[in-house]
Amino acid sequence: MLLGNEVKKLSVSRSEIKYLISLPDRLFLLDALDQILTPDAYGGYNGYTVRSVYFDSITNEDYIDKKMHANEKKRIRVRIYHPDDHVAKFELKRKSYGRELKESVVISRADAKELLKCNFKVLLHYDSDTARYAYDLMTTRCYRPVSLIEYDRRAYTHENFNTRITMDNNLRYCDFDYDLFSRHLNFKEALPKDETILEIKYDRFLFKQIQKILTKCDLTRKPPSKFGTSRQILKEYYY
Repeated sequence: MLLGNEVKKLSVSRSEIKYLISLPDRLFLLDALDQILTPDAYGGYNGYTVRSVYFDSITNEDYIDKKMHANEKKRIRVRIYHPDDHVAKFELKRKSYGRELKESVVISRADAKELLKCNFKVLLHYDSDTARYAYDLMTTRCYRPVSLIEYDRRAYTHENFNTRITMDNNLRYCDFDYDLFSRHLNFKEALPKDETILEIKYDRFLFKQIQKILTKCDLTRKPPSKFGTSRQILKEYYY
């Protein structure tokens, strides 16, 4: 299953800021944002599950760019929301000086499985500049799956200024098992369950009502990278 809000826009460019918040602030935001934004209809109060497999080059260039705080960096991933999904999202996410561009291609379940086997030719099945660019990149730089992450998400949106706020918790990962559609994964905890990653995305302007609500929260802590946290095996080399 793909979430309606995300399928409509397959290319999204906006500003993105992230914070790590406590359980009390999470509960406060759930109540406050319910009053001014549109909660995602999927998943109810407890939200929905997001599962992604990330890819990286044979030299781990995307991970290194992240750890070295490069001004320009990218992520390549395949995402689903339930192991029974018949389609998946192939995503190329690029950041440049604080600005984010996320391009998505909806692909079949079968093609998603082929990508996990490094059969990147399946990307050429799709009439998409993003898919063709990713094919060239992933074949020439020897990309392969490197980590699988999963978390629980609550999302809020507003049609103006491309506004989207998400709260992700119960972050867990697998760094050797990349079976995206498996029901039997051996996850490791990546973040304490009472902590939440808050992501605020918008274009040009963030509503004053949202700004006012955020002033009531402790936003001094920065969250870990989901992609970076999941790659524990490389930490001793790049910290």
